[in-house]
Amino acid sequence: MKKRNQILSLLLIVQIAIVTVLSKFPDFVEKYYSNGIYPYISSFLRTVFGWIPFSIGDVLLFIVLLWLIRSIWRFFKQKPKNYINMMFSIGAKLSVLYFCFNLFWGLNYHRDPLQKSMGMKMPTYNIDALSILSEKLLIKTQEIHFKLTRNDTIPVKTILSQQELLDRTVIGYNELSKIHPQFKYSQPKVKKSLFSLPMSFMGFGGYLNPLTGESQVNYNLLPFTMPSTASHEVAHQIGYANESEANFIGYLAAINNTDSLFQYSGYVMALRYCLNEIYRSDKDLFHEINNRLPIGVRKNIEANRTNWKKYDNPLEPYFKRIYDLFLKANNQKHGIKSYGRMVSLLMAYENAKE
Repeated sequence: MKKRNQILSLLLIVQIAIVTVLSKFPDFVEKYYSNGIYPYISSFLRTVFGWIPFSIGDVLLFIVLLWLIRSIWRFFKQKPKNYINMMFSIGAKLSVLYFCFNLFWGLNYHRDPLQKSMGMKMPTYNIDALSILSEKLLIKTQEIHFKLTRNDTIPVKTILSQQELLDRTVIGYNELSKIHPQFKYSQPKVKKSLFSLPMSFMGFGGYLNPLTGESQVNYNLLPFTMPSTASHEVAHQIGYANESEANFIGYLAAINNTDSLFQYSGYVMALRYCLNEIYRSDKDLFHEINNRLPIGVRKNIEANRTNWKKYDNPLEPYFKRIYDLFLKANNQKHGIKSYGRMVSLLMAYENAKE
């Protein structure tokens, strides 16, 4: 047992070295992993776990957290002479987890950037270009909002259940794959997270469990934000680990969905990211565009802000900081700010269409 733990612990160092080397060859990862073995792994995991009504990944995560707490407790309860053996024991388990993480999903962090596979040129945009993009998104938002409500003062609502909304996510990917086959989504399944309450306090709308391939969405989200969040998590499922890319793909899937609520969710999400970027440079322009939003849209946005405010707590910034470090450790140099960098992809996509 001791020898096995020592070997596995040493293999953790070897694995980290291999992943570091692979990160220097994104073309290789793209061809042989992301477009090679990963689609089969992903499809297999969804076939195995998709039919189960609750998240197996959440249960597994809970077990891992219990093991971690128990290991830390046992480590400090041990006599100093046993510390080395305990460290090897923990290292062995981390080695197995690290291997599964990278094999089942994690290597997607090191694939080619999305703009390369889509043939887009990333712009160095200015406030004028950002204003034009925001104007396009504003018009689309106004159109879809009126289509859904027939009254610009009424916020968008739905009679669909949360699970019905999640199940309709696949429609957007079916439509999107007709335009961009690389976004094909087979064996679809998105689940509500068993950890929705803790996720709310941490400030997260959803996550992908890399060990089971399950996408989980926070069931405390408002209905109009759930479609874009679910579409974002599916982008992770099909192999796009980068947060800005998942945001962008989720947006494309949402606006191509035949369900108007998904389109509304996608356009509002994208417009808010653009407005956030404008706010940093030109607050007057931000207010000018924001004030032209239909009152009903602003009511939806304010309701969403109020909903998240219920879960404000002093620990949230620390959870975000930990996730920021996790992203930076996995080839996302901008960390949690990567979410907002989808604006560059939006602009590149619009430029490519033109």
